[in-house]
Amino acid sequence: RKELVRRSVYITLAVVLIGYAGVCAAMYVFQRSLLYYPQPRMVTATESTMRLPVDGAELVVTVRPYDGPKAIVYFGGNGEDVSQNLASFVNTFPDHALYLMHYRGYGGSTGKPTEKANVADGLALIEKVRALHPEIAIFGRSLGSGVAVQVASRVAASRLILITPYDSIV
Repeated sequence: RKELVRRSVYITLAVVLIGYAGVCAAMYVFQRSLLYYPQPRMVTATESTMRLPVDGAELVVTVRPYDGPKAIVYFGGNGEDVSQNLASFVNTFPDHALYLMHYRGYGGSTGKPTEKANVADGLALIEKVRALHPEIAIFGRSLGSGVAVQVASRVAASRLILITPYDSIV
């Protein structure tokens, strides 16, 4: 009887450990699809769209052109269609040009998103925007907060605003 109980405990423990290892393995294998969840673009008007050729891809950037020194560059979250923020940003920041970057694979941009590509693409966008607007505020939300911090650490920005940043992606 005692041996049967001990054997049941070992079998249960083995099943739990194997199940846990399986969940961990699945999360490792599918981490890219858990981290990046590309969304289509809802705001498709050509006057609200800029195409930015970058190394190995072409990015779509939702824009609100504005003549003046101030601009906002926005990096969105992992499952966000940044174009849906355009109307609220226009109302909130009426005296800024707006540039909302769709990562590779998002909103009509070509390619696959990676951390390295997102940061390089963000730097390319900042370079393009700086030619028109000397005062750039960088916004990052959720996944985009990591992009925003890395971009802001390499270029001069008037402000860095992080919305719901993560403390660890591990």
